[in-house]
Amino acid sequence: MYNKFLEYLLQNEPEKTISQTGITLRRIMNPVVRKVLPLSTKTELKIIRREKMPNAPVIFAATHGFQEDIVDTLLIADRLAYILIGSLSQIFYSMDGIVAWIAGMILVDRMDQESRKAAKEKMIRVLKMGVSIIIFPEGTWNKSPNQMVSGLFPGVYDVAMATGAPIVPVATHREGKYVYGILDKGFDITKYERQQGISFLRDRMATLRWELMEIDSFATRDEFPYGERADVYWTNYIDKLMTEVEFYDYEIELNTKYVDKLAATPEEVFAFMKNIQLTKNNAFLWRQ
Repeated sequence: MYNKFLEYLLQNEPEKTISQTGITLRRIMNPVVRKVLPLSTKTELKIIRREKMPNAPVIFAATHGFQEDIVDTLLIADRLAYILIGSLSQIFYSMDGIVAWIAGMILVDRMDQESRKAAKEKMIRVLKMGVSIIIFPEGTWNKSPNQMVSGLFPGVYDVAMATGAPIVPVATHREGKYVYGILDKGFDITKYERQQGISFLRDRMATLRWELMEIDSFATRDEFPYGERADVYWTNYIDKLMTEVEFYDYEIELNTKYVDKLAATPEEVFAFMKNIQLTKNNAFLWRQ
């Protein structure tokens, strides 16, 4: 199948993709959508905590790491909220695209600069028309073996600055047949300067994920392999997650992760060692 009728959503003019008629119809359908959505997942959502929401449009900033987390974030939000989605293959070649369209979505081509810029304007338009939005500011699944939350794209700050909408952090975590979720208190990110605000949001999201992991994610160190085998274990785990999505675009997902230009990678930090000449004076550095 190919959902050709959804191509209009890739137009860069916000008024051509977001209409008052569309919002009105989705307001009417939203209660039914929320009742049907749980039938589309194989897991059971358990909401651990849900803070009181303001009676106004908000920006849900959610963690992202497995197939069901978009649906579960919608259920946790429990209101009409347009989702920013960049998985074009999944949208155009599966029923997921039709479901997302009915629920309300903003489509972005993450590999196209103009599309990314237009997505900001579309989100601003939706919020100013009285509807909340859902953003996954990590940009792609968090595949890190040790980071609770990957680096965040700063566009979420820009949208909040342009609209005054509060940020509401949301976290989900899957363990076995359950997905655990938390909707945290909203806050005004514009009280901080841009980078400080993004760091604060990331810390909030990471704390929520840790809280969820403490509920049902228990293991002993002996259950995990050591050394190079640990890398293989993690790679196999991530590969399995990705195969759960029918149209996962490996190339795009690989190149759309946020990269902090001020942060050095381990490869960059230790690159100098490749050029070190072994001498009597520095041989002691290589002793075991």
